[in-house]
Amino acid sequence: MPNLPTPAIQPAAPNYLTTALFSLVSAIAVIGVPVFGYVYGYSWLDWTLFGVLYVVTGLGITVGYHRLLSHRSFDCPSWVKAVLLVAGGWALENSALKWAADHIRHHAACDHAADPYNATRGFWYSHCGWLFYKDANAHDKYASRLRQDSIVMWQHRHYWMIVLSGLGLTFVAGFLYDGWISGLGCFLLAGVGRVFAVLNSTFCINSVCHLWGRQPHSQADSSRDSWLVSLLTFGEGYHNYHHTHQSDYRNGPRWYNFDPSKWLIFTLFKLGLASSLKTASSAPH
Repeated sequence: MPNLPTPAIQPAAPNYLTTALFSLVSAIAVIGVPVFGYVYGYSWLDWTLFGVLYVVTGLGITVGYHRLLSHRSFDCPSWVKAVLLVAGGWALENSALKWAADHIRHHAACDHAADPYNATRGFWYSHCGWLFYKDANAHDKYASRLRQDSIVMWQHRHYWMIVLSGLGLTFVAGFLYDGWISGLGCFLLAGVGRVFAVLNSTFCINSVCHLWGRQPHSQADSSRDSWLVSLLTFGEGYHNYHHTHQSDYRNGPRWYNFDPSKWLIFTLFKLGLASSLKTASSAPH
């Protein structure tokens, strides 16, 4: 682990609601999912939905929450934005308004006290520990631009209904396939288990990609490139490049870099569903 400066830490009150929710999801994923699998097993539908929803919700975060809203790396029609934000909402990573505001602040105060997932406080804090405390450094100025977006505010108002619709979809699919037990199994694996997997892959960007890896583009902060994390997060592991060129719609700039998020954005561009793609030169395509 690199030697990073120790930040001034503000006292923070526990966030009991988030702690309880994260603990519940983790307990079900780590204990409930394997126990159910041992007793009843999982069907092809359960595993297929797990994979499909991992991709859909992961891209909802990387393309919708991250590159579209936080960094304005491209533009798209309102209905495309709404689809991306629903997919991101299914990941259970908070509303797009809260997520993007936190991420904008992360870039503005990286490695300092106001950084919401400050890697200088260690792996576990930057990975998930920051969730368990109320944020003493939160400031509404980071959300001011986002609050002017009607789609963002629509998703924020209906966030919990969106979350429940994603989880409910897995139960309904399993129930229609083979009854109550099948519905419960699909809910556990493709619903809660998949949420746990997406959460932790995303958290690796905050933790692993600020502690271990290469810094070929800049050493201005602790950000690092990790091709392994990119495999889990649809290209987000090229984090040192991203911190150096924040508005670039590509996190992996080379054609051979594994970055499905940039491929999706470019495909939308070719279909006329995205515009103003920004690169490191800030020149729209």
